[in-house]
Amino acid sequence: MNAENKPVTIKSIAKELGISFSTVSKALNGNPAIREETRKMVADKAQEMGYTPNSLAKGLRGDSTKTIAVIFNDIENPSLTFIFRSISIVMANYGYTTMIFDSQFNEKTERANILTVLSRQPDFIILEPASNSMENLKLLEGMEHKLILQGARYETVKCHHIHVDYFQGGYLSACEMLSKGHRDCLVLTEPLSFPISAQFVLGIKKAYEEYEVLFQEDHIVTTYSSIQNGFKIMQKLWDEQQQRYRLPFTGVLTFNDTLAYGVYQSAAQNGLQIPEDISVIGFDNNPVSAFSNPPLTTIHLPKEKMAESCISILNSVLMENHREICVFSLVPNLVTRSSVRMLKNFK
Repeated sequence: MNAENKPVTIKSIAKELGISFSTVSKALNGNPAIREETRKMVADKAQEMGYTPNSLAKGLRGDSTKTIAVIFNDIENPSLTFIFRSISIVMANYGYTTMIFDSQFNEKTERANILTVLSRQPDFIILEPASNSMENLKLLEGMEHKLILQGARYETVKCHHIHVDYFQGGYLSACEMLSKGHRDCLVLTEPLSFPISAQFVLGIKKAYEEYEVLFQEDHIVTTYSSIQNGFKIMQKLWDEQQQRYRLPFTGVLTFNDTLAYGVYQSAAQNGLQIPEDISVIGFDNNPVSAFSNPPLTTIHLPKEKMAESCISILNSVLMENHREICVFSLVPNLVTRSSVRMLKNFK
C-alpha cells in the first residue's frame, strides 16, 4: 500500500512510471510484445511499491490459467526433482502446465518468486517456505484452498500441508551413530533459518539427550546443499599441518545425501577412508547412494508419498472441486548400509 494507505494498482504503477496502463499490465503478465528493459522497469517499480496482484479476482470470474506453480529451495536436489517431475507429468494429462521456481533458501528471492507467480495467476501454488518468517506467506492470504505448504507444518496458516517429519529423521540419524559409539559427531546442514533444517537439528539433540551425551553446538556447520559446498566446508576444517580435522569427530550427520557426497570427496582428498576413519549418514536416499563407495547409510525421504500427496490434493481441488483442507504427515525411515562402523572401544 502507498502512503495514503490505498492499495497499489496497475494504474498507480503506470502513473508513477509515466507509461500506459496497458503497457504495465502486459509487462506484469509476461507479454512477449513488451521489451525486456520495460518489463524489468515495471517489475522493479511494482516490487518497490509493494504491488500484489489480485489473484482471487480471476477465480471469482471462473477463469482458469491451467497452470500450477511450484516454488522449491533447491531444484537440483534429486528428491525435489522427482516430486516436480511426477506432478508435471500427471497434471499434463489434465491440460495443466507446471512452472518451477527456485528460492535458493533466500527470503528476498522467495518474495520475488511469489510476486511473479501471483502475477501469472496460477490455479494452484505449491511452496516450500525458505524460512519461518510469516511475511512472505502473507502475500498468499486468501488462497488457502489453492495452496500447499511442503516441509514444515505452520499451525497458524490455514492451507493444505504436506508435513515431513525432519525431527524424526534427525533423531534416527543421531541414534544410529550414538548406538555405534559415535559420541562426537559433526552436523552438516542447511542454515537453521530453513524450517526443516532446524527441525533436523532438534531431532539430533533429542537423541543426544536420550543417550545422556553432551551435544556440542560448535559441531553444527551450515552451508547450502551441493557436493562442492560439502567438500569446501570439510576442507576448511582440515588442518594440513596436523593432517586431521580441527574439530574432533568420528561421525558426520548430513542434512541430505548431496552434502554427504562432499564429505566422501573430502575424506578421499585427505587420504581417509569411510567408515574406517569417518562414519557418515545422509538424508534423502538418492538412488546413487546405494552405489557410492561404500554404500551410504541414509534416511529415506518418502518422496513418492510426497508426490502422491501433492497430486491427490491437486486432483481433489482442481478436478473434483472439493474445499476441504488436507494435511499429510509423512515419516522418514533409516536405511542401513556400510558407511557407519561400530567403534572398537564402545561397550
